[in-house]
Amino acid sequence: MPHRKDLQKAIVVAVIYRIYFCLLYESVSESFCTKMHKVSDKLHHLSVKSAASKKYDTLRVFLCTWNVGAAGPPKDLTELLDLKEEQLPDIYGIGFQELDPTDKDMKDNQWTSRLTDELGKINYVRIKVVRMQAISLQVFVKRHLLLHVSSIESEYSKAGMGGWWGNKGGVSIRFDVGGANVIIVNTHLAAHLEEMAERIEDYNVVLNTQKFRDPDVENILDHDYVFWMGDLNCRLENISRDAALKCIENNDLDKLLKLDQLKKAQQEGLILVDFQEGPINFKPTYKFDKDTDNYDTSEKQRIPAWCDRILYKTHVDIEGLHLTKRKYFSPAYNKGDHKPVSASFDVNVFTMEANPFVIFDPINKWQYGQTQKFHYKIRCGIEPDSSPWDYIALYKADFKTFDEYRTWVYGKNNAEDKGDKGVTLEMKGSYLKEPPGKYVLCYISKYKNWLRGMSNVFEIVG
Repeated sequence: MPHRKDLQKAIVVAVIYRIYFCLLYESVSESFCTKMHKVSDKLHHLSVKSAASKKYDTLRVFLCTWNVGAAGPPKDLTELLDLKEEQLPDIYGIGFQELDPTDKDMKDNQWTSRLTDELGKINYVRIKVVRMQAISLQVFVKRHLLLHVSSIESEYSKAGMGGWWGNKGGVSIRFDVGGANVIIVNTHLAAHLEEMAERIEDYNVVLNTQKFRDPDVENILDHDYVFWMGDLNCRLENISRDAALKCIENNDLDKLLKLDQLKKAQQEGLILVDFQEGPINFKPTYKFDKDTDNYDTSEKQRIPAWCDRILYKTHVDIEGLHLTKRKYFSPAYNKGDHKPVSASFDVNVFTMEANPFVIFDPINKWQYGQTQKFHYKIRCGIEPDSSPWDYIALYKADFKTFDEYRTWVYGKNNAEDKGDKGVTLEMKGSYLKEPPGKYVLCYISKYKNWLRGMSNVFEIVG
């Protein structure tokens, strides 16, 4: 959001000058200090007035976390994804822990493939997936939002065995949308009741080791909206299993929540400081006899606990940012030994005006097997500049991920220097032997692999 950043920078510069000159000339010119006060006050007033008069757009974000215990997806994902809602979310962020270790592929494992297929049927596109051993996170957005999403990155942090092993730790996906930046973090922290200190250490490993290439949001907590979820493994202290089960039976959840390690550690400033959580009105999500609704009856007789959580943090010091929590619930599934947890939020963003970096000339029809030319222009003054490694790819119009291109060509380096003249490229007929149907061209930036321009939908005919 250049306008917002420029105002903030102006305020910072004015304040610095105020301090510097007041210290330097305090004994010489009191009136000068007064003038500097007025300048910075006016700049601050301008910033507040601009924010107050600005109209914001709202996006709906849906998150889900589930320790699946190596189980595969259920037959029906309707409740997991809250698909019966009248207004479906704009963005899905779905995180897993303990994926099947034999199903190792990051993108083609059974969970990611199933979600991509199911959400693709209702016009969502997967913009990113990241996996570290059995911990995975994927983000999907509605197709019409693709050109509003930029600067997509992912990171991962190993916390197991002193940082050598990725069975514990976290993965994240960050992106910009509508002038605001968002990060979703999915973590699996150390297990066992007595290991709260190790859980805090794992949290700090994730928080302190993940770095991003965007200079404005280098760290996790720099983002406008931070969502932190996963199997945080926090337990209930000072209660027996029988007493906990009695509270659950009587729906006395408030009594149990007073014994929750996470809430205690937050109050003491040890973990997830300044993060908030929706009201917990669902039963503890751990631990169950596998594939049942029965709390652990094994020899270990584990005490039920809310291991699986979704928390959030908003930079309230930035005018216009606002988050409204809508739902926080546990969908009714009995796969594995944990229950999933889902949450939805409405978040403000600054603008949803389409402003693509690359503008394609309209395309009518292409002929199967024949070389075809296309033309595009690049708008100057939008960072980053074009690169010789950027590429233009041909996709079916209903593509579900950016990996599904049919063919591609490299873009023209420094195409923005061509101005209104633009660039004409071609795709060879030998590579255009695609079945007749509807297609689209996408300009993909090699920098962070994000979409920077998309053509109209056109037909390839036989």
